[in-house]
Amino acid sequence: MEEIAKRARVGKDTLYRRWSTKEQLALDLVDTLARSAVKPSAIDPDPRLNLFMFLKDIVRLYRTTDFGALVAGITGEAARNGDLARHYADFWRRRRAVAAPLVRDIIGVAATDHDVESTLDRLLGPIYYRLLLTGSHVDDEYLWDLVVAIPWSDGDDLDAGTSETNQLSTKTAT
Repeated sequence: MEEIAKRARVGKDTLYRRWSTKEQLALDLVDTLARSAVKPSAIDPDPRLNLFMFLKDIVRLYRTTDFGALVAGITGEAARNGDLARHYADFWRRRRAVAAPLVRDIIGVAATDHDVESTLDRLLGPIYYRLLLTGSHVDDEYLWDLVVAIPWSDGDDLDAGTSETNQLSTKTAT
């Protein structure tokens, strides 16, 4: 907390009025960074493109801020601190709830919550595995391959009146 106060040019008391521990401060910072930088948006009629842009925002956040270092540090500390682990799990539940509608737009409204959660695991797991553990490259092609691997809901007619991107994703997926 002393180093944070020094960098922020405030007294430690100022920090402790808002956050009682450095873990609370770190969680709040991660949450603020994620909420401000990674937001779902319907920029295209193709729901896969919308999800792809969301995933790109995750990668950009990781690469251009301290988000990745914070996530790595909190993950390590959460293994030793049960209270932190519970709050950290709540953070990830909230972030997954933000992404869930984007996935549901692809797999269909009739999909179960379990289907949505499993799809989120198949999308986010490989991304964070590469970013946090292996350092392997996460480029647009990698993200797009993850997105187009998601099966469309049975009720979608991909050839009638769809965007070029949607048609491309259909061809890529088959």
